[in-house]
Amino acid sequence: MTLQQAFIRKASGRYKRTRAISEFLQFAISICPDRLTLDDVVRWAGGFNNHDFYNTAAVEIAVGYHRNELGYTFCDGLMNDLWRAVLEGFGPGTNQVPEPFYEIYIAFDAGEYHRRPDKSDDPVAEFTNPDIAELVTRLRL
Repeated sequence: MTLQQAFIRKASGRYKRTRAISEFLQFAISICPDRLTLDDVVRWAGGFNNHDFYNTAAVEIAVGYHRNELGYTFCDGLMNDLWRAVLEGFGPGTNQVPEPFYEIYIAFDAGEYHRRPDKSDDPVAEFTNPDIAELVTRLRL
């Protein structure tokens, strides 16, 4: 059993609201290394403007990452795929960004870019890890 599969097993029992999210994460793991399509997100979220879905999925991704049950590359890619779907839902009067989804997206995004020209820094350790740890602590997850 992989770390991601073990995470899904644990997440499935947390609370009823997470069951659909656990199934969504299982789907994302099953297609890895392929990426989610916009059609995949609509199938799971029911539409591009389902902020509850994005927030709940992002929190589960952050918790799984924080507990070392999901890897950075997987989580970052999944958050990027979900962000693309959030943007697809933008339109006149519908440009709200779900929170804490956006905060979690930014935390993973911060790990993508080296700040030093020689790339001797570790942006995941310096930015993503502390941001996710702070969020998990603040949300008492």
